[in-house]
Amino acid sequence: MNIGAYHFNYIGDIEPVRGRDGSVEQLMPQGRYKNARNLPLNRYGAGPFCRFTIAKTFRTSGVYVLTMNEDIRYVGECANLSVRFNTGYGNISPKNCFKGGQETNCRLNNLVYSAAVAGERVSVWFFHTPQYKAIEAELRSTLTLAWNRR
Repeated sequence: MNIGAYHFNYIGDIEPVRGRDGSVEQLMPQGRYKNARNLPLNRYGAGPFCRFTIAKTFRTSGVYVLTMNEDIRYVGECANLSVRFNTGYGNISPKNCFKGGQETNCRLNNLVYSAAVAGERVSVWFFHTPQYKAIEAELRSTLTLAWNRR
């Protein structure tokens, strides 16, 4: 897929863990957090969430794109694609549901969950580059995408 001057390679579809009946497993990790400071949930911490992974072999920096049924929905940057998806977006830590946690992880995981429940296909595309921050900023300034916050 080409976006502007950049060619993104297809990494694969995001396949959330499913139950025996084929439905997307719904996760609500908030209850596992020892909330000693009595923090409130963050804006996206209510869930529900799902669990998913991509291959562990993408340990490189770059810009990634999420598509839903071939329509670009999100652009982001990372120092390590596999870590971003496997320990960030795809596995919501209980503490990330609360104020001070990773709101973006919660928000994107919930968007993937909602898309999967609706039968939509979410795919990951990647452009390897050490200039990932600048290229992501360039793309975000020229694209208006449903899943990116402005």
